[in-house]
Amino acid sequence: MAQNEMAEIIFVLVRPAVPENIGAAARALKTMGFQQLRIVDSDKHLEKPARILAHASNDILENAQTFPNLTSALADIDFSIGTSAKARHERRYQLAPAEVRAAIENKQQIVCKAAIVFGCEESGLSNEELAQCDALSSIPLAVEYPSLNLSQAVMLYAYELANLQFEQPLAADAGELHVLKMRIEKLFAQLGIEPDSKLARWADERAAQLTQDDVRFLHQLLMSIEKKI
Repeated sequence: MAQNEMAEIIFVLVRPAVPENIGAAARALKTMGFQQLRIVDSDKHLEKPARILAHASNDILENAQTFPNLTSALADIDFSIGTSAKARHERRYQLAPAEVRAAIENKQQIVCKAAIVFGCEESGLSNEELAQCDALSSIPLAVEYPSLNLSQAVMLYAYELANLQFEQPLAADAGELHVLKMRIEKLFAQLGIEPDSKLARWADERAAQLTQDDVRFLHQLLMSIEKKI
């Protein structure tokens, strides 16, 4: 496969409310070698306290992309990981921060853009927003409260992903995971399996854990099944 520029890791902050947290997050990203920040439903990064905390990382704030909602922020993302301060028991598969790197690396031939998504300081990501993410990661803490500050959480994931570089796939290969999930949804509909059933939820979550070879194998398998139906 021909390959070109490096794949991208993008950090997404949803409804951040404290300018200082955004500035500190920008500083953490630049310290770890990242450049791309997306901000959803907030303009707090434009305030002076954010610039003060960013220190020599104001370029991260100035170049931050803004979006009205998470759906639009993830529209061009091939693989997204939502973060949560606590384990979500309705989600069967959850990644520890140290596992996020491998989860992205083993999809490097089918991912052009990967995103790590963080919720607001007070309540984090909603269940609806987490459902938009391909995978979920939670930080194991010794005590539930106090939880990590937003900028601390960003720094932790940026540290785990520092120096993660792989060749970007051709555009034709990107999006294979999302296409696979849509094909599975279509097959389940044909089989009368409800989207909110336990089987459908587990299949959706498990798809995010697949390697690129697994994804491609299942595409071939589904092609054979679709021809028979």
